[in-house]
Amino acid sequence: MIITRDASVYTVLQYNLSNNSNALNALYVKASTGVEVAKASDNPSLVQSIIGGRSDIMKGEQYIENCQTLQDSLSMAETSIDSIEELMTRAKEIAVAGANDTLSQADRNTLANEVEQLQEALLDLANAEVDGKYIFAGYNDQTLPFSGEPVVYNGTSDHKMIEISPGTTVAKNITGDELFMDPIDLFATLEGLASALQAGDSSLISSQLTPLEDAAEQVRTQQSFLGNTSARMDDLIAMHGSAVLLVRETLSRNQDADLTAVLSEISKMELSVEATMQVTARVSALNLMDYL
Repeated sequence: MIITRDASVYTVLQYNLSNNSNALNALYVKASTGVEVAKASDNPSLVQSIIGGRSDIMKGEQYIENCQTLQDSLSMAETSIDSIEELMTRAKEIAVAGANDTLSQADRNTLANEVEQLQEALLDLANAEVDGKYIFAGYNDQTLPFSGEPVVYNGTSDHKMIEISPGTTVAKNITGDELFMDPIDLFATLEGLASALQAGDSSLISSQLTPLEDAAEQVRTQQSFLGNTSARMDDLIAMHGSAVLLVRETLSRNQDADLTAVLSEISKMELSVEATMQVTARVSALNLMDYL
C-alpha cells in the first residue's frame, strides 16, 4: 500500500512539475516580448479591443503617409508654379515698358524677342516632369501635355484623388488646363504681347496688360490652393499622429505585460519549480528496499 501511495504522489508531482514548467516558460515569453495578450485565449474579453486598436493604428498611419505623399506631389508642382508666376510678372513689366511712346521699334523688337523666350520657358515649365511623369498632364502623366503652334493641351482634366481621412479625398495634382488654359490661355496671352510689340502699337501693347494680369492671377490662384492644401495637410498629419499615439497607449494598456510583475512572478515560479523538482527526485529515488 505504501508503494502505491508513493507512486501516486510521484504522478501528482510530475503533473505539477509539467504545469509549473509550462507556466514558467509562458512567463519567460512575456518577459522577452513584453506582450501580455499574445493570443485570444490569453484574455478573450480584450481581443476585440486589441484587434480594433491595431486596425485603427494601421489606418491612421496610412492617412499620415497619404497626407505626406500629397504634400510631396504638390511641392513638385509648386516649384514650377512659382517660376510661372515670376514669368508672367516679367511679361507684364515688358508690356508696361513697351507701351512707352518714347521707345524705338528696335527696342520693342528686343522686348518681343524676350517675350518669345518667355514663351519657350513657359512651355518647358508646362511640360515639367519628375521621375518620368509629367506634372501637369492629369491622368496621362506619360504623355507630353503641351505641344504645337498654337500650343494645345494633350492631357486630361481629371485629378488624381487620395484619401486623407475617413471618407475625405483631395486632389494630389493640378491639371494643365486649369493652370495654363482655363479660362485664360497663358500661351496665347504671351503670343498676343509679342505680336503687339512687333506691331509697334502703343495702345495695342497697353491693351495686353489686362489679360496678362488675369493670366498672372490665374497662376496665383493655384499658388494659393497649394499653400492652403499644404497647411491643411500639416494639420491633418498632426491630428492623425495624435490619434495614433492615443490608440497606441490604449493598446499598450490592454496588451502589454507589466514587466515588474512578470519578473516577480518568474522569481516565485522558479522557486516553485525547483522545489517540485527536488521533491520529485527524492520520491523517484525510493525503491522496494526502502520499505523492507
